[in-house]
Amino acid sequence: MMKMRRYAAAAIAIILILSAALTGCGSNKSVNGGNGSVSLSSSDNSGGSEGSGGSGNSSSSGEQVSITFWDENSGPQRTPYYEELINRFEAANPDIKVDYVGLPASSAKQKYDVAIASNEMPDIGGLNQFWISDFVAKGVLLDLEDYFSNWSEKDKIAPSAIDGSRSSAPDGKLYQIPNTSNYSTLWYRADWFEDAGISVPQTFDEFFATAGKLTDSAKGRYGYTIRGGAGSSKQLTEILYAYSGITEYFDQDGKATINDPAHVEFLEKYVQLYGKNTPTSDVTNGYKEMVAVFDTGIAAMVQHNLGSFGEHTKAFGENATEFKAAPLPKSTQGYRVVTGGDNVGLAIFKSSKNPEAAWKFLTFLASEESQNYWNQNIGQMPTRVDSLNSEWVKNSQHILALSEAIADPTTKVLIPPIYLPDYSSIQLNVLEPGFQSVLLGKESPEEFLDEWAQAMEAALAEYQKSFK
Repeated sequence: MMKMRRYAAAAIAIILILSAALTGCGSNKSVNGGNGSVSLSSSDNSGGSEGSGGSGNSSSSGEQVSITFWDENSGPQRTPYYEELINRFEAANPDIKVDYVGLPASSAKQKYDVAIASNEMPDIGGLNQFWISDFVAKGVLLDLEDYFSNWSEKDKIAPSAIDGSRSSAPDGKLYQIPNTSNYSTLWYRADWFEDAGISVPQTFDEFFATAGKLTDSAKGRYGYTIRGGAGSSKQLTEILYAYSGITEYFDQDGKATINDPAHVEFLEKYVQLYGKNTPTSDVTNGYKEMVAVFDTGIAAMVQHNLGSFGEHTKAFGENATEFKAAPLPKSTQGYRVVTGGDNVGLAIFKSSKNPEAAWKFLTFLASEESQNYWNQNIGQMPTRVDSLNSEWVKNSQHILALSEAIADPTTKVLIPPIYLPDYSSIQLNVLEPGFQSVLLGKESPEEFLDEWAQAMEAALAEYQKSFK
């Protein structure tokens, strides 16, 4: 349980850093405010030349080298920004060519797994924090401790973000540099709420009541949309613990809390929304389908995270004020619970023939300018303290709404056991199909949560056996 305590401390620390950043003085960097896009300046931002511990030159002969970069969540709302960053990097570093490969979020982990099995991994790739333990256990990631310690800008990355990355690895080493942070978000149609004279739900009783009030079958409107397809288990974890107020995934005896009676109670209420206050298509909806239900005016609320900001902004266009963000409601205990461990970052694979060039590209993407450009355009929180001080952060409704809740002294943090090598596979192979069975009435909420608990307890026991 020591790893859980270290990781919890890291998550709480980033809350304090975020709170201080948002109340401190703004940056003097020239960055557009509001929800608009931001452009990189033309200044040289070639990457961390000292980061490799040497001269930083990617090729001593001056010949151009190529590195392959895999984006773990590609799409029209994200890929163009990576392409722009790559163009900027290549202009400043003509000796390095970056080959971009975009992976859809729904299949990215599987594609990485296939690449690992066939030993055809990229040089560098985007890595969800939930995957670190699995990839480290497979021995495919490059240890970045020496690179990071020699990087001149290492102190600019929030220490808690780095600690969280280290705590996600079974051996406690640094394999991923976090570049963006995410938090569970309740996106809602502000115009529908205003027309109905309804306030944003602060409790789960209000949440369930609001889903009913904003359902209008005559207009083809639903109060809510549930993610029942790919990726459902992550969001379900967040909302279950947000409801119960429980902040430990395992108790002192290694028993999972996921099948606590409070979670059974919530899930029984939650599945009753399906087909009544949500579309029936929700049972198979993954990210794109879920977001489309909200963006096309079918649902009044959707639970996702800050990462769907770009999709919503494009869909609403000039009517972007019609949607807003809020934290999940307070638990039945009267306080909020936020789920940590949702950083996405960059990792270099051991098989890379050009690790110095890959590190140079990584530090370029982790620079202040790049983090501002990337995070403002996709709508997520940067991991650099100086970027958190930027004016665009302070002028972003969705980030402010979440950060104010996170900085509330009564807010508590849940840390999922993402350090378990089997965590991702359990989510994909046990929880996602199991939740669909519950929505379809083939399995009871209690049976499903018991299976969930058993799978996680077995994974914990195996982990403790292997990493004593």
